[in-house]
Amino acid sequence: MSAQITKSARIPAGFCYVPQDHYYIASLLQPHSMHYLYSDGATSCIIAIVTGKNQQGVPIALLSHLSKPVGVEAFFAIVARHFKGEMQLFAQGANAQHQEAPDTNTQTNIDLFKAWIAQQSLASADGYISKANLWFNTGNPLEQNRDCLGIDLTTRQVSNQRFDLTEDQRDVTGGLQTLVSLFGAELSPPIVLRVANAPFTHAQVKQLLFLALHYQWLDILTMKDEEILHYFSSTPHCEVPWFCDALRYSAQYVQAHLHLVL
Repeated sequence: MSAQITKSARIPAGFCYVPQDHYYIASLLQPHSMHYLYSDGATSCIIAIVTGKNQQGVPIALLSHLSKPVGVEAFFAIVARHFKGEMQLFAQGANAQHQEAPDTNTQTNIDLFKAWIAQQSLASADGYISKANLWFNTGNPLEQNRDCLGIDLTTRQVSNQRFDLTEDQRDVTGGLQTLVSLFGAELSPPIVLRVANAPFTHAQVKQLLFLALHYQWLDILTMKDEEILHYFSSTPHCEVPWFCDALRYSAQYVQAHLHLVL
């Protein structure tokens, strides 16, 4: 497998979008319901793919979109739990340069990955990385598809092939996935890294709505793009074009479900 750059393509059958702070594990054996795992929008984040076999010897692939050090650590734990023997790692992101936010954790995430790879580079039946393909700090994340990565589960090809998606295709929950990325760590119990497309409990929905109201999330509906980028993006100088729409989408969800908490 190798990475490649191509122009935007139509969404294939069995497509699974993995949002920020989520992950998905799929079998590489036929038949399977998922045929393509994909994520985009990684400016300061890292999109990581691991391929290998599980304890039963079944070939599997894991894709995750990671924004925080705690999520990166959770990702390592998921890999250790599900993979056995030889693995390959593909990771792209952390490309935002000259970030304006002083507390950015981009370099911390990169350092965590490099330390983990060093630890996992020795052959072990419990799991080891035979090859690590890393694309970090390679340039403007808005150029050359540096913000996206995916894997075709049929051909096992890893690529930064871009797919043009609508907001509801990026967030099939109508905005909840975005709220989890923002407020998940404050839930009880907290959500650090969540399975993509998994159902939410009623309690989780209510907690997310309460948190959104606490942070006056409905104010986003009257904000201009420049204001949203200023207040909510750590990389406003190189943010993806759909960032503001995604936050408005989550605010619209809150507005439409106020009856659950008021």
